[in-house]
Amino acid sequence: MKAKWYIPPVLLSLVLTFLVSCGGTFPGMGGGKTTRTNKALMGLSVGLSKAQVYQLAGTAAKIEGYDWGSVWFYQTGSGGGVNVLIDGNEDKNFTPIVFDNSNRVTGYGWKFYTQTIRDLGTGQF
Repeated sequence: MKAKWYIPPVLLSLVLTFLVSCGGTFPGMGGGKTTRTNKALMGLSVGLSKAQVYQLAGTAAKIEGYDWGSVWFYQTGSGGGVNVLIDGNEDKNFTPIVFDNSNRVTGYGWKFYTQTIRDLGTGQF
């Protein structure tokens, strides 16, 4: 006689809730929100306004303000789990979009972001 497995419904519900809340961070779970964000950001170009970027990709996961403009960070990688913003892997999991004081995109990506910080400084307000 084969042994039958019994998984309490509460435990099963907790496990499924956890897997769904990870938003596709496990292999085989699909890209979830990051896949949609990556596709949306394919329409990004220099000169777009903040409103246009918001229309394209929605709310940014992180925003930094500087005296020369601002930077929006969109999650475009699915690694890092819950602490993805503080685990030191921002450059692998996020794409920065740099705006000037007129709220227009001046560039995007980590190379552009780090060069802008180097050139203009980090005078935050």
